[in-house]
Amino acid sequence: MKFQWYSLAGKMAIFCIGVILVFVAIQSGLRFLDAPFEVATAVSLLFVIPLIFTYCELIFKQHKHALDTLTNGLKSIHDQDFSIRIAEHHSYELNDLLRMYNSLAGSLKLQRQSSNQREILLDSIVQASPMGIILLDTFYHIVYSNNEATQLLKTPKLEGMALHHSINKLHPNLQIAITEQQTGLISFEQHDQKQSYYLSFKQVTLNQKPHQLLIFKNVSHELSQEEINMWKNAIRLISHELNNSLAPISSLTTSAKTMIEQNKHLALLPDILQTIDQRTTHLSEFIAQYARFARLPKPNFAYHDLAPLFAQVNKLYPFKMLAPLPVTHAYFDIAQMEQVLINIIKNAHESGSEVDEVAIKVVKDYTRLRIAIVDRGSGIIDGNHHQALQPFYSTKANGTGLGLSLCNEIIYAHQGQIKLKNRERGGLMVEFDIPLQDTKYN
Repeated sequence: MKFQWYSLAGKMAIFCIGVILVFVAIQSGLRFLDAPFEVATAVSLLFVIPLIFTYCELIFKQHKHALDTLTNGLKSIHDQDFSIRIAEHHSYELNDLLRMYNSLAGSLKLQRQSSNQREILLDSIVQASPMGIILLDTFYHIVYSNNEATQLLKTPKLEGMALHHSINKLHPNLQIAITEQQTGLISFEQHDQKQSYYLSFKQVTLNQKPHQLLIFKNVSHELSQEEINMWKNAIRLISHELNNSLAPISSLTTSAKTMIEQNKHLALLPDILQTIDQRTTHLSEFIAQYARFARLPKPNFAYHDLAPLFAQVNKLYPFKMLAPLPVTHAYFDIAQMEQVLINIIKNAHESGSEVDEVAIKVVKDYTRLRIAIVDRGSGIIDGNHHQALQPFYSTKANGTGLGLSLCNEIIYAHQGQIKLKNRERGGLMVEFDIPLQDTKYN
């Protein structure tokens, strides 16, 4: 180890040598004056001991100051203050420790600045969001909200308020939906107009504590515009189908009238009448499809066995079960659920998939039953998954665009949700959920 005279050890060594020399000099002087040895030694110690204490106090004072400053610096770091720095040249032995403290304080300060900048950026993004965002603690008090939330709740200051107090200006249906933490689309009539809100509740962890994140938005205008576009598409589709059927009927009727008036080619009349009958039958079936969609009744809930349901559908459109049924029965409308399975499996068969690649898996998920239908067909173009559930959207040349939309309405009435997802190696997965039991009494 390299000896440094200005270190604590060096200073103490020099001081010890000096003390010894002073002690010996005083003792030798007293002995020279014929003082007894014991007296000379005692007088020398009385002179040297105060000198030792005084010097030690002076020599350690600098180190004590550095340690006190370091202690204060650590307290400031504990209090999230990283501004204190300690001069390193005051204490040779503590220089490495002080240097590490200064480096740590500098790193923490930079991290705090970077974190603050990210928080400011994130807050700016959240405040500019068109969605109302509210963060709730475990006692359902609001700890954070953005500008859109204050506008939707019509309250300028939300932080610190209880959730049930902050929503008292909303429509009662919306208050109930928020209180019950419903997720999805909530619609109701207000001032003779249809209002629709999207709600979403998420569990999040902040500062190692559980919180609830409420996201909501008034989507009345968007849905109204989408509904207008939907009806425009419906009118175009119905007009197209009517023209396709009425134009040949009109032409064939004119031809038949001419044959009768001229009494020529009467042998062709049966074929003409048969063609007219086929077109009218097609048109009648087409209109009946729209009528069924428009008059979808409320589900007639009851407990039904699952095995007979899947067996009946399998006779119409074959599929294979990927796993045994996890339960024997569930709580649903048997006719509507059979229609859902038929529509989805029929789409799977018409998607270009091999029949043996069409399969179903049923999984129990707490109080819900999840049913997934998979195939290896053409799937859905990315970005069109949500649109595929809208009425009148179809990728088939002769499709009406009502199959999946009807399924979506039925599952929504069962308080469930349909999800569409393209599979990695081609094909589509359609997943939906239905209740296992009556939720009114559970």
